[in-house]
Amino acid sequence: MALAAASAGFVPDRPDLGHRVEGLDLADPAFFAGSLDPAAPRLLPPAAYRALAFAELEDDAVWTRSWLAIGLGAEIPAPDDLLPFTAGHHGLHVQRTRDGGLVGRFNKAQHGGCRAVPLQCRTGTKTRCSFTACGYSRDGAVLPAGTDGPTPAMHQYLGLRPERLLPVAARAWGPMLRINLDHAAAAPEAPPEGLAALTGETRRAEFAANWKLAAQALAEGDRFAEAPDSLHLTGRLATGEAAAIAAHFPNLVLIEARGETCAVMLQPTALGRTLLRIGLLGPKGRAAPDLEASWDAWLAEIAARMAPAVTAQAALSRPDAGEALPTKAAGLWLQQNIAARVRARPAATDSQPLYATAQGRGC
Repeated sequence: MALAAASAGFVPDRPDLGHRVEGLDLADPAFFAGSLDPAAPRLLPPAAYRALAFAELEDDAVWTRSWLAIGLGAEIPAPDDLLPFTAGHHGLHVQRTRDGGLVGRFNKAQHGGCRAVPLQCRTGTKTRCSFTACGYSRDGAVLPAGTDGPTPAMHQYLGLRPERLLPVAARAWGPMLRINLDHAAAAPEAPPEGLAALTGETRRAEFAANWKLAAQALAEGDRFAEAPDSLHLTGRLATGEAAAIAAHFPNLVLIEARGETCAVMLQPTALGRTLLRIGLLGPKGRAAPDLEASWDAWLAEIAARMAPAVTAQAALSRPDAGEALPTKAAGLWLQQNIAARVRARPAATDSQPLYATAQGRGC
């Protein structure tokens, strides 16, 4: 029961109070040290995959400080089309401008219609709510513009004066869209050359595995090159065909095989669940393939790659989960990057409470 309470939480996101659970300081370099030995890499301790406190740490260190892949440019082809994406606890959107450019913003209704975030929405699981603009609810679908521009369904995202909303950096990255909550962030690595979307559609699949387990399972392969924010590997599909794989921190995996590239964008929906947004890419100018056959093949490949992640999540969620499981090149690289971003967070310099009672007791 103690584990369930610590994991499910109802604890506020207060980085100034630290991130501790199950007797561990999750931001201490010692928490990561035992998992980062290149000679014998292992998964992080179980708390990293089941504790709300670690998800709050990731919100502070990863989701708010990285270039996130959120979809395809072809999903919002027309002016005023809008693509929602929740990053950590932050409801965001990217909208196509009248000149064909992109603008990214925080949603107007960050807490939906609630004055404060209800306890049932603060367990680490994105809720199913009519206010899809809320940072604690599941995202809705792409919202196409109407004949006269933005539609009433966009109001919870845009409000009446979208130009007053807090901006986020948004840019086309080849055929894909990436965002960074820091609107002044340095540009991401250059995208792969010569790729185009084979279709403006993305499909979604959800699996019972923490996003870190999902990312390393999707990027399973043998390391052959590394850049500051990406890892490049070689591997094979479940069918035995050769594949080239690229993992782009934190939430994008590209798998190239059969003359196509499957782009998988990861989005946590719970401590132990991950939504995959999947797009099909190919060389520019290539004739359209049999899309349904391509979808069937890639969805089967993703399911096969995700099976070990689901098994690992079940094992790590057990109260008696003990020694961490081994991992491989992609897992080591991912954990090294998370540890580096945790170390690089701005230090909390003010130890004073945010609020105080009339008697001076901190809250």
